[in-house]
Amino acid sequence: MEYRVAYKVLPAGVGPDDYESSDLEQREDVIDLPEPADGYGPAIPDVQDALRDMLDGAEPIAIRILS
Repeated sequence: MEYRVAYKVLPAGVGPDDYESSDLEQREDVIDLPEPADGYGPAIPDVQDALRDMLDGAEPIAIRILS
């Protein structure tokens, strides 16, 4: 099932004290995940894992599932 997600990108090697949230890149992507058994949408850890695979070491934060 495809989900559109919005998130910010924390670059690899950047710690929590090394950035201002307004300076982070905002992205929106579509990811494909199995349909959840509970019918409530994907689990955030599954979304994070799918996004990490796309980001080559950067960390997705402030994730919102749009659809």
